[in-house]
Amino acid sequence: MYVFIINPTSGKGAALKIWRDIESTLLARKIHYEAHICVSPELTRTYMMEIYSSQSIKAFVVVGGDGTVSSVLQQLAVWNIPLAVFPAGSGNDVARNFGLVAEPEQFVELLAADEKILADLLYVNGTYGITVAGIGMDAEIGIRADRSFYKRLLNKFNRGSVAYTISAIIELLIFKPFRGRIFVDGSLILQTDLWLFAGGNLKMYGGGLTICPYADYSDGLIDATILHNAKRWKVLSRLFPDLLKGEPIIAKEVTYLKGKEFIIEGNRKLPYVIDGEIFHADRIHLSIRTKALNLVDTSKS
Repeated sequence: MYVFIINPTSGKGAALKIWRDIESTLLARKIHYEAHICVSPELTRTYMMEIYSSQSIKAFVVVGGDGTVSSVLQQLAVWNIPLAVFPAGSGNDVARNFGLVAEPEQFVELLAADEKILADLLYVNGTYGITVAGIGMDAEIGIRADRSFYKRLLNKFNRGSVAYTISAIIELLIFKPFRGRIFVDGSLILQTDLWLFAGGNLKMYGGGLTICPYADYSDGLIDATILHNAKRWKVLSRLFPDLLKGEPIIAKEVTYLKGKEFIIEGNRKLPYVIDGEIFHADRIHLSIRTKALNLVDTSKS
């Protein structure tokens, strides 16, 4: 049996319409399923625990955005049950990174084909993530974008990612770098003024921004992109715009690192974001969980 988790608020309410199209295809193919309307992460986790103990489940299927994926992922990272994702949010970074389809009939066909991808996961201060853990300015950008009136407006025109560009410009003007230390696999590597740290299991976050160009979800490593010890004018005019183009850049203020474990310590409480979910801490511990996710391959290839 497939268990569908549908977020009715995703995609300006489009997720419910998408679900009806998916359901029609499931019924036509006589595929056994259950559906649950997800109104909160807490209710979703409670429902998942109940059905996990009483049913034989082929996969949990999310019809929603990255936030809904994150709430489901916290359980599936522990259980040996596959995850499938139909993108219906504003960012859809999970779907974008894996190239997942967004057409109901094609999605159901690939779901039934039952091909799998084994993917690594991030583990950040006790929370699992699949895309990128952003610390510092990039987290502040995410916070500003999520709280903004312009993101809600832009979402109406399917241009939600533009909200991150607007928020980035604002934060570039007002963000204060923090004094930080970065440890990689137990060794102190950097002690400097940090603008941002992006630890990626995947390349993209923030609605399709490529921040970790070297990231590979199956190599057992975290790929970090670090912007540090930089003048504001240079961050504003060159470094941050170049980072968001997605290509690796050569500059003394940008460092790329790989490792299985990162610890970031700051001189103040730091915002950090994982798969769109926002947290705060003065010490952030990232590690990699190799092949921790069994993802149903609904990609276009």
